[in-house]
Amino acid sequence: MEINKIYNEECVAGMKRLPDNCIDLVVTSPPYNLGIKYDVYNDKRDLQEYYVWSEKWIGEVYRVLKPDGRFCLNHYLSCGTSALRFAPSKDLHCICIKVGFKHHGDAIWNDITLTKRTAWGSWVSASAPYINSPFETIEILYKDRWKKDHKGKSTISDKEFMEACSGVWNIAPEKKRDGCPAPFPKGIPRRCINLLSYTGDLVLDPFNGGGTTTIVAKETGRNYIGFDISENYCKIAETELSKVQFCSAITENI
Repeated sequence: MEINKIYNEECVAGMKRLPDNCIDLVVTSPPYNLGIKYDVYNDKRDLQEYYVWSEKWIGEVYRVLKPDGRFCLNHYLSCGTSALRFAPSKDLHCICIKVGFKHHGDAIWNDITLTKRTAWGSWVSASAPYINSPFETIEILYKDRWKKDHKGKSTISDKEFMEACSGVWNIAPEKKRDGCPAPFPKGIPRRCINLLSYTGDLVLDPFNGGGTTTIVAKETGRNYIGFDISENYCKIAETELSKVQFCSAITENI
């Protein structure tokens, strides 16, 4: 399979075409199952079906990662309606551990735009208050061993390193733009990639959407692969990637 390319393909089927132990870092934010109106994907599945599917794609992520590979998984801490609340980050964590991943830590993405909600439930009453969680998590996992097998060239500054290791990431959300309805803030994959990989490493995003992870990978001199079932989103990602001038990565096949 050719690297430094976006594939218009369902991610489980796409990853099955990758060999074992070939990816250095996976950075992704899967669909949240909240009814977001994507152009192809149904984002309102039965919850149990959603978790069964999640185990399939997480299992493929585990297989394709190198023994010292890392996995950054962005998701809500808790979400849902007043009638049905669920904790996807915790549930997906359990799936990751079941598949074989080891847990290293969690970063909390502080999205200040989520603190302005006005759904209080039972106002000033213990009857049924509605608790909002204005945060998302970036769970950081690894396959077999945390320490990298080989040294390489890092691209993280002293300041960003300290901020990243603090565990609280104050990153501005992505502004809405034409195309993918749930754009991934560039600051999240940039921090993950700079902190957890070297230049020339191979970065994968199974839910590439508008291409944020793969764009940042190219900007920082990493190789990349992205999968997405939307032909439209793939075209948007390819257009944005064509605008990126700097890339020290070398195209090859795996």
